[in-house]
Amino acid sequence: MIPRIGSSLYTAKHPGRCPNCGSTSLARKGSRTKKFETIQRWQCASCGRGFTPAPPELRAKTYPLRVILDAVTLYNLGYTLAEASSKLKTRSGYRVPSSTLAAWITEHRELTAFAGLADFLEAVPSRCPHDLFQGSARASESAPAFLDRSRMIARQKENFATRLAQLVIPSVGDNYRRHETLQRFMLANDSVTLAVEVPIWLTSADIRALEREHGITLRSKDLPADQTITGHIDFLQVRNGAVHILDYKPDARTNRPFAQLTIYALALTRLVPGLRLFDIKCAWFNEEQYCEFYPRTVLGNGQHSH
Repeated sequence: MIPRIGSSLYTAKHPGRCPNCGSTSLARKGSRTKKFETIQRWQCASCGRGFTPAPPELRAKTYPLRVILDAVTLYNLGYTLAEASSKLKTRSGYRVPSSTLAAWITEHRELTAFAGLADFLEAVPSRCPHDLFQGSARASESAPAFLDRSRMIARQKENFATRLAQLVIPSVGDNYRRHETLQRFMLANDSVTLAVEVPIWLTSADIRALEREHGITLRSKDLPADQTITGHIDFLQVRNGAVHILDYKPDARTNRPFAQLTIYALALTRLVPGLRLFDIKCAWFNEEQYCEFYPRTVLGNGQHSH
């Protein structure tokens, strides 16, 4: 049995103003008992209206607000509906059906920047056009001609990825297995790493659309008009309100993959509905350093101001 919550945090706090007349003369006025919680009611001394302080779309919900937000967050971190439902049961004691979770996610999709990312990752096995990866141009081999060289500046930072690389890489005797071993370890043990070896692809139509949108030339002059660009993201993370694209580079001090990572970021904006370049950070790292930049800034053309 789930214990009843004494009062919801968002209803016990002073709501500030009356939603009807805007007055600040408010007083607690009893409570309302719902299936899983008891919520505080308020009354306005100016207009006499009684109300519960909650967003309109949440006032008729059976489950507490914190449970709904936790469920949406779990899904947007990359868990499937079934996994999110299971974790929610462990965390809060609420057994929420997957169908209810799906309804919440659909209802609040416009409020969560990374909902589409979870959808994309779930669909990759069936959606990825494997034939495009045969004979396509590789993002890792792209020349940085489309970048503003004056803006190709990366900030060196302290990051947990470097510490994990320091731990894992010395244990790998075969240099060819460095990437795979580090990827498997971070996926299993780093809570912000959602996926590894994520395929990205840009069709010729995608390339043309990005070139128009950003005023750049992605396709080299010696490539055919129908050329595609493909690649694989080493590590895909969500943390601190941003999508992070990470690439492990053993020669990180001399190998500065601005073009490669920027193409990965541009591709994600085409593959994930609602994801903006503004939402993405890119970085490369090894056991010694972690270098980060914003892909929107290296394109120039005022991208940094959007």
